[in-house]
Amino acid sequence: MYSIFARSGWWRLAAYHGRIAFLPLLLTGCAVYHPQPLRDHLPAMAKVERQMAVALRHDHPASAQPVNLHAPLSGEDLGEIAVLLNPSLRAMRAQIGVARAQVFAAGLLPDPQLALSADLPSNVAAGYTNAYSMGLSWSLASLFTRAANLHIARAQEQSVQYQVAWQEWMVANQTRILARQLYYLQKQEAVSQTAATTTDQLYRISVQNLRLGDATITTTSLRQIAWLDSQDRLLALRRQVTAVRQDIHKVMGLPPNMPLSLRAPRILRDIPDAARLVTLADAHRLDLLALRAGYRAQEARVRRAILGQYPGFSIGITRAADTSNIQTIGPGVHLDIPLWNRNRGVIAESEATRAQLHAAYTARLFQTRADITALVADLRRLRQEIAPLEQQVPQLQSAEQRLRGAAAEHNVTLIDYEAVRSQSLAKSLQLLALKQAYAEQQAALEMAVGLPWQQWRKQR
Repeated sequence: MYSIFARSGWWRLAAYHGRIAFLPLLLTGCAVYHPQPLRDHLPAMAKVERQMAVALRHDHPASAQPVNLHAPLSGEDLGEIAVLLNPSLRAMRAQIGVARAQVFAAGLLPDPQLALSADLPSNVAAGYTNAYSMGLSWSLASLFTRAANLHIARAQEQSVQYQVAWQEWMVANQTRILARQLYYLQKQEAVSQTAATTTDQLYRISVQNLRLGDATITTTSLRQIAWLDSQDRLLALRRQVTAVRQDIHKVMGLPPNMPLSLRAPRILRDIPDAARLVTLADAHRLDLLALRAGYRAQEARVRRAILGQYPGFSIGITRAADTSNIQTIGPGVHLDIPLWNRNRGVIAESEATRAQLHAAYTARLFQTRADITALVADLRRLRQEIAPLEQQVPQLQSAEQRLRGAAAEHNVTLIDYEAVRSQSLAKSLQLLALKQAYAEQQAALEMAVGLPWQQWRKQR
């Protein structure tokens, strides 16, 4: 093939007209492939601790002291660290780069098209030459939709940014809820541990007295039952504590054996009005903002689809020579005739998608308002249940301590003491469980509103 083109003088002809001399220059701006292999190893414990320290110093830049990760941390601290270390969020943040690249691609102009062809006579006769044709064309169809494409890409980039931010907000608050749950479960575990220690001591004393003949089988059996109940309760709480701690490590992307110490959560005593919180959620929830940006992108897609029903065309210029060496040059136009298709399928699909997004946004808005209303109602109900127990449980605990000494001196029957002790323990655990539910619901309400509760009063 090279010899045919050499004999025909094709390359000399092309170089003479200068049509392809610029092609090597274009190659200088091309991207170069660089491999990026996957890594199948997890970060070491020391690296994770350094990342957590950086996260906390970033949150408190005024503090020059090193952060002690083994000191008690708040749920807010753990939530911020989870946003930085969670593997799923790291993968989601890469979508922002893809969306930005799509904006860049949407703004690019189409490349011109160069067409080259040759007609080489197999039996060259006198007076005949090699024919050729060269054409340079440029499609103008994309120019009419470039503005719509840019609007789509920019709105989609906003939607992706809001979606990633919403997922970060969800992970941070999920970590806060788990931290509050773990804190109060550990409190219940400590109370159950104290009760189990007490019942174990009483049971051992009763067994010794039974051997000496100073106790009855009924008394010993009652204390044995109380000891078994306390052990069952303690083991059940330990299982819950272990499960919640593993969930926290999973959400935060931490090694399972990394210790964490928690501070007491901040509890919101006054409960705001649900209608005001709904208004704040409508304006600040990131998932609603993401849906609005996605809807704007779909509106632009509908406009682009409607523009696609009009004829698209390309313009160009062609230079040619036939075998008689008659050379011609002239413009050319390529026109798409919208006869049957007229982009009706794309228009119908884009309009149906817009209707679906509108319905999805309406459903999310309705669900948001319902969730906030239900959470506010639950918090008020929990507050009513917590108030009397906060007054009565300390009195029951004090009575249980006095009766314990009286029972040791045989001034109170064991049945009376066990009744008070079991009820005091049950009410203490019930109060801690209600406080746990209240703390979790408060964090869930902040998550549903889309704003921390400290900013609720600042927003108008």
